[in-house]
Amino acid sequence: MTVRAIWAFIRLTRPVFLLGGALLYALGVAMAARRGVSIRLERALLGQVMVTAIQLMAHYANEYYDIATDGLNSQRTWFTGGSGVLPGGELSREVARRASLAFALVGIAAVMAAMNQSPAAGVLGAVSLLGAWFYSAPPLVLMSSGWGELSTSLIVALLTPLTGFVLQTGQMEPLVLRVCAPLVMIHLAMLLAFEFPDWDADTATGKRTLVVRLGRQPAAYVHTALITVATLLLLTAALDRPAARYVWLMTPLAAWQVLSLVRHARHRGVGPPLLTLGAVSLFVLTAVLWLLGFATL
Repeated sequence: MTVRAIWAFIRLTRPVFLLGGALLYALGVAMAARRGVSIRLERALLGQVMVTAIQLMAHYANEYYDIATDGLNSQRTWFTGGSGVLPGGELSREVARRASLAFALVGIAAVMAAMNQSPAAGVLGAVSLLGAWFYSAPPLVLMSSGWGELSTSLIVALLTPLTGFVLQTGQMEPLVLRVCAPLVMIHLAMLLAFEFPDWDADTATGKRTLVVRLGRQPAAYVHTALITVATLLLLTAALDRPAARYVWLMTPLAAWQVLSLVRHARHRGVGPPLLTLGAVSLFVLTAVLWLLGFATL
């Protein structure tokens, strides 16, 4: 493999997205530590391997199955529109297919290993793997069903930290849902923001994302409602939970993101790169503030 092909494969992989999975998984482990559990490193590593393998499987599968839409996208950003490697002919589409299958096998092996440690964690991994695969792959193709955004947000912002928590504690607790509910909403809002720059390409190829189904303006209202409710939940949590004492710091960015998308939906000056960067920053900042709160208790 040439240096150019290796670099193309790295770009195809877009490794920055793996940091999000690691962050959410670490949040789950931190919540387990807050419960007084002695963290078992081998379980923590096993869970991270499972999370990362599922992420990579889903990512390569999406590049493979979504090549037509990605090829038409003229507003590609750091976070949307795919890597552009396959439509540009830098690598064969078969490379993405084989990579997705290879990491599917790694993910299945990790799920089976997790099942031996904690049946509940194994079930969470299996559900995540199936949901991630069928996001892009037939026969479900969740990304065009109107349910893909919600299923992805539940996998990333709820099941990932829950896996880290359950692998260490062996049980599920309401604490995880209270922490993750606002994150699910912010993640779902982030995915809606991602779909605005892809509007033309998605419409041209018949990819029925949630923004395409709702329309730009109604989708902007949903985005606003999700961030508003999530912010209110976080501010309420900050009043009476020590672990949430930092989360209020996301409020200014939340307000900026809402205003930015409203302006973008009305074609008033906020470009796709800044819009999508704001969406990612809001989600990452909120997760980091939760993690910081648990880590410094």
